[in-house]
Amino acid sequence: MADQTAQLDDGATDVASDDARVHGDRWRVYTEDWDPSYGVPAAFDVDSSEDVVKIESGEGPVQASRVAAEPLAFIDGCRRVELSLWAENGVTGERVPGLAGVYAVGAVTVTPGAPPAYSGVRRGRVVIWGGGRSGDLVGRHGYRWASHSTNADDPDQLVAHLQDRMRRAEGDLALAAAALGWTVVLDGPLNRIRTLHELVTGYVKTHRRQLLPLPDHAAVPMLELGARTRLYAVGQDRFTCYVRVGWPQPGGSPWSGIARLDFPAVAGVDAVADRATQLAALLPQYAGVAHRDPRAPVNLTPVKNLENHLTHLLGRAEHATRAARAAAMAGGIE
Repeated sequence: MADQTAQLDDGATDVASDDARVHGDRWRVYTEDWDPSYGVPAAFDVDSSEDVVKIESGEGPVQASRVAAEPLAFIDGCRRVELSLWAENGVTGERVPGLAGVYAVGAVTVTPGAPPAYSGVRRGRVVIWGGGRSGDLVGRHGYRWASHSTNADDPDQLVAHLQDRMRRAEGDLALAAAALGWTVVLDGPLNRIRTLHELVTGYVKTHRRQLLPLPDHAAVPMLELGARTRLYAVGQDRFTCYVRVGWPQPGGSPWSGIARLDFPAVAGVDAVADRATQLAALLPQYAGVAHRDPRAPVNLTPVKNLENHLTHLLGRAEHATRAARAAAMAGGIE
């Protein structure tokens, strides 16, 4: 029996060694800087390069330049599912899903010469019903979930609806801040904002698609700190570019520290190019640090602090869940 055990161990070692001989001279192994619970920041599952056209003249990256500080508003949101629900017709047996949840959005405003400040915080507690059903959920201690009706019949669709409501609230806040003259960095793409404003820039830190043609895509990780790629048109109303806001940790993926900026095309190529260069130079000073943020460096410090602030404002999850369950059991539906 001892000999058989030794033979099994030797076989496993031989297989691993063969694999290393086959692949070792062609593959590089990188570590991932993000905490695995946040997913993979750069996957490039789908190649959509045919949808993107380079629209800025010149070759190679736009290097970092010295720029003046300007007032910035970093905007983000968070959401939480507090209780899953079902409503059942006692006669027909028909069931529709429901979801009680909460979201909050807000801004960190940064003015040169002044400390950062939280601003514009908005919160919504909602009960989302599928199957066209409606009815507020009213609990004790001031808890109330405002009714929103959908035709969904899958609980996952209700979670997506909650996410969409949060994103739209972020967009509304971004437009309100831009109307007051703030340069807005909105965490996430611009695809859920009602109208496009030239002062609102989308900040995308998770890369799911290969947007650029392969040679341009391969050159992105070679960007220097504060530099950016040239601008590309995405569809009819947006321009985009990649920027480096921080460096990977030792052994980390070369895409770590790379973010994508989305711009409304309404201002024209020259104006957007100037704004892109300005933000590319300013954002590295706000890059996250590894000992405080599991998504550093690409998750910006003001955004991380805002996430913590908004999560605190949501209140204790267990208290909300208990109140929602008690309200549902007591028939507290209006």
